Amino acid sequence: MAQPAHALSAPFDEERRGFPRLVINEEAEFLIVEGDMRLPCIIVNISASGAKIACDAIPPSGTDIILFFRNGLSVPAVTTRYEDKALGLKFKAPAS
Repeated sequence: MAQPAHALSAPFDEERRGFPRLVINEEAEFLIVEGDMRLPCIIVNISASGAKIACDAIPPSGTDIILFFRNGLSVPAVTTRYEDKALGLKFKAPAS
């Protein structure tokens, strides 16, 4: 589903997703693929197309990462923006 151009740069508090968000506040980790750096994070919310995570790292938009959940599930994603210690992620394939 194509998104309007303005939706890609909208602040976190404005809805941009085609799927409903689920607020979960779950501890997790993510791997910055290029640097092989694994870091802790908190998954703030998630949808079938992406997630918002709270973290101290600031990888640039377009960085490939892998998000690791506590249950062992891992999902490849790309960073979309960083704002107020929250990193936006877009999953490379819709989560099921």
